[in-house]
Amino acid sequence: MTDFLSTPGGYRFALNPIQWFATADGWLDPTKGPTPQELLKEIARSGFHAVHAQVPAGWTIGEYKSALQDAGLKPAPGYLSMALPEHGVEIEAALETARTSAAQQAELGLTDMFIATRMTKDAPRVKRPGVGAEFDEAKFAMIFDLVDRASAILNEEGVKAALHPHIGTWIETETETRRLLDNISANQLGFGPDTGHLSWAGADVIGLIKDYRDRTRVMHVKDCRLQVRDAAKAAGKTYQQTVVSGLWAEPGSGELDLAGMLAALGSDFDGWLIAEVDFPTLPPFECAKASAEWLSKLRRPAH
Repeated sequence: MTDFLSTPGGYRFALNPIQWFATADGWLDPTKGPTPQELLKEIARSGFHAVHAQVPAGWTIGEYKSALQDAGLKPAPGYLSMALPEHGVEIEAALETARTSAAQQAELGLTDMFIATRMTKDAPRVKRPGVGAEFDEAKFAMIFDLVDRASAILNEEGVKAALHPHIGTWIETETETRRLLDNISANQLGFGPDTGHLSWAGADVIGLIKDYRDRTRVMHVKDCRLQVRDAAKAAGKTYQQTVVSGLWAEPGSGELDLAGMLAALGSDFDGWLIAEVDFPTLPPFECAKASAEWLSKLRRPAH
């Protein structure tokens, strides 16, 4: 697919602007940063033409569409973070949120959406990140059921769920990722990998992408410093301690084989690459600008 977002041989790309919400302690504060309208304009000024779609609280779809248009941006696939009973949210309520979120995405003209389980500061896997801490078959069965039901609901709304493994959540490791993808229909559940989070968990990222490329329409592109990851694991650092140690990097400035990971998508990939830098090394705007410049230079591999 070639459109206003891609040059011949290039990719469609967008930004998840979480670097504006990064806090000094290695977490995110969504109330931090510019107003939604100002943020959208900053994203466009940085060189992006599309943004990870998220309707601000209290806004209508129409208001969000107008703000995107005013900024000169298009919506790109958004993100569903599913709360669990351990967060005080019952499964049925989480599924209703999934339906509402999918309906919003569909109204924005989107057909794909990342889905993940929620991460909280006191979670066992935030305290011991990247190692699949406290795996439990009963809990995994509950997570499996939630992903199965939520992805079916998204399908009903015309949106394809993209499973998004994420450090600090109950879907973190390569094993957990493969079990979910291998046991839920490809027609119902896609794959939305994150190059950085999967690398932090020690996954074979290129192997995963190759194995599930036919189910991959969206990807979070982030870079990281593997030396920081390894030192943090050896020292038993928490999620936040690892982040502030300098784990994350703007695309192309870390130690990941991003070229190999993207090549694994194949030459006919026509989905979305979404830049995401959880804890930038540059000020937020400069981080976004560097990410846009890097993504704009990418070209698909030859057949």
